[in-house]
Amino acid sequence: MTDPAPVMLDITMTAVRRPEILKRTLHSFYKNMLHPIIDRCRLIINVDPVGEDIESFKMDPIVSAYFRRYAINLPMSAHFPTAFHWTWSKATAPWVLNLEDDWELLEFIDINSMIRTMKHHPDLASLRLPFFNSTELEMKNWNLMFPWNGKYFECPTDLRQAAGFAGHPSLLRGEFVRACAPLLRTDINPEKQFHTGNPALLEEVLRWNYGVWGRPNHPRMIKDIGIEWKISNKFMKKGNKASFVEWEKLR
Repeated sequence: MTDPAPVMLDITMTAVRRPEILKRTLHSFYKNMLHPIIDRCRLIINVDPVGEDIESFKMDPIVSAYFRRYAINLPMSAHFPTAFHWTWSKATAPWVLNLEDDWELLEFIDINSMIRTMKHHPDLASLRLPFFNSTELEMKNWNLMFPWNGKYFECPTDLRQAAGFAGHPSLLRGEFVRACAPLLRTDINPEKQFHTGNPALLEEVLRWNYGVWGRPNHPRMIKDIGIEWKISNKFMKKGNKASFVEWEKLR
């Protein structure tokens, strides 16, 4: 028996107990991105004990249906910053796809083309998948605009702190993940500290460039499929949404 090919891509995923949402997310990414390289992928997933009335271990068969190689963490208590830190601290591959369990990939994306682009731009830490439509010249990112540079929509240098990194599905350079992981704090929202509240992490963030994949005059390529679930199951982010660390079940 030959040794398995080394892992080329780690997928870091934070999740909760909502099996149908996880199935939909994994199926869409397998179908539209990962299937050409699936034998060289590893899923690193943390399932927090929040959501449907099932045991966390029942999420394992959903994962193993798509990934031969995976690491799964099933903590006894839910805490988003700890979950995020655990997944990033386990990543060892040269490339990392950062993902949450409630994103649907709407069309095919050539991940090898994304990797080639990042290899050509060694200072590029992240190419995130587009959540907004693009025009011929730029792509909106909330209230900010990223111009098209001929290869991707580039985050302007002066916006790196405000909008360089985002928690949306993104292809990350493994070197960037491993530099950031030890700097992450587990007492504040992990995504927000890439912008404020963690000077050591921000110093690392500002060493890199960032962009959004896609092409001009094209609709968004990902969809948030968790909103309807949260409403129908009466879950909300506890406290200030921007500083979210825990879920809360409404009565």
